[in-house]
Amino acid sequence: MRIFFSSLFLLFFVHVASAQLVLKSEKGEFECRLIGRALFDGGVFFSDKTPLGNAVEIYDVRLGTTMRFLDHWFGKIEIGFANSEVSLKDIYIEYQQERHVIRVGHYYEAFGLDYRIGTSDMKFNGVSVTGKAFGDRRKLGISYIYNVDALNLWTGIFSDKDVDNKEKGDEGFTLAGRYLYRPYVDGDNAIHIGLSSRFSTHGEAEENTITYAAGAPSELLSEKFLKADVTDAINQWKLGAEIVLVYDKFYMQSEYMLGHVNRRHAFSDYNGDGWYVQMGYALLSGKYGYSKMTGMAKSPGAKSLEVLCRYNVTNLNDRGAGIMGGKQNDLSLGAIYYFNKYIAAKMSYSLVSLDKYARIDGKQTFNMIQGRVQVSF
Repeated sequence: MRIFFSSLFLLFFVHVASAQLVLKSEKGEFECRLIGRALFDGGVFFSDKTPLGNAVEIYDVRLGTTMRFLDHWFGKIEIGFANSEVSLKDIYIEYQQERHVIRVGHYYEAFGLDYRIGTSDMKFNGVSVTGKAFGDRRKLGISYIYNVDALNLWTGIFSDKDVDNKEKGDEGFTLAGRYLYRPYVDGDNAIHIGLSSRFSTHGEAEENTITYAAGAPSELLSEKFLKADVTDAINQWKLGAEIVLVYDKFYMQSEYMLGHVNRRHAFSDYNGDGWYVQMGYALLSGKYGYSKMTGMAKSPGAKSLEVLCRYNVTNLNDRGAGIMGGKQNDLSLGAIYYFNKYIAAKMSYSLVSLDKYARIDGKQTFNMIQGRVQVSF
């Protein structure tokens, strides 16, 4: 029955995608486009300790619209429906004037790269474990973006409170920025070097405990093998460095992320970090592109095949602070075939190694095979 309804849902999305509904005003001053996605996941997991089992699920379902009105205004509204829950995704409005953009609303902060990539554009079935551990959820905020060939500068101020946190009280705030320099740009080929920074304080609406947590490189597993609960926090810094290279059929991205928590005088400050290197090569008719606005690689296009590799190390252990959240190394190999611009299929294999401080069953090694069929428009 579950497979039957999933198939019907898939057929619905294919029909809507093929229609690609666009509405325009008579004078062309307003335009809106229907957008959406549905991701169907399955996986087989092999472990010598933790009973992981096998799983299938509809990982992500979204519907929304993008809007353009007058000459310089743009908006987006997107709602998620996965796991039988309604959740707010990107909901914002922005004003664009040549190289300048001002954005107000609910969206990801101006920090980091991998965890901000949309689920339909992920190279594997999930974001890197480092991205999970040190990334964050969408927040309400306002930001300014300056974008030219050589530079992309993005900075903003955000509420530190999640929109689904109903507790009353003063809210903390976040200052975040992502700054890219492109020493080489030639059409769809580019190299960028980036730095990110994020500073946050916590108000009465948030607890004074900051938690860094992540599981395996899979969205099918809920287990948090890595978890560091940093108590008595005063404020938090996150720092990041990244590099992206796109050249014809080859692309590479790498990122380092550091989380630092300043704690009250009786406790030592906490540091956790992680990094990954990810590479892809496009076969058949594929060729990568590069987005100057987002600083992300574009998918190689219809009737193309990507082969992928990612190595990731995430360390939440800090002996000086007395917090041992565990360390994980994982290697992933994968492939994506794009049937057309709407439908793609993914397959990947991951080998995961955990140290003795991992929160679930300590030191162990396990592996997994995952697949995904996705529709997006």
